[in-house]
Amino acid sequence: MLDLSEGASVKTLVDDVCAAYPHLTSNPDSLVVAINQEYQDHTFPLNDGDEAALIPPVSGGAK
Repeated sequence: MLDLSEGASVKTLVDDVCAAYPHLTSNPDSLVVAINQEYQDHTFPLNDGDEAALIPPVSGGAK
């Protein structure tokens, strides 16, 4: 669980998580975030009890 200030947005969440885990990504703006199982942009406002999933960029595939 992460405590954020009232009025926090997805960007606040991303910034706090990336500060705590700096090896997660070198570009926090590239993280895709789902709030309550729906993708949201970084300006989306958070509410108490929201569930968040941070999805780092991935690449690859078949040759």
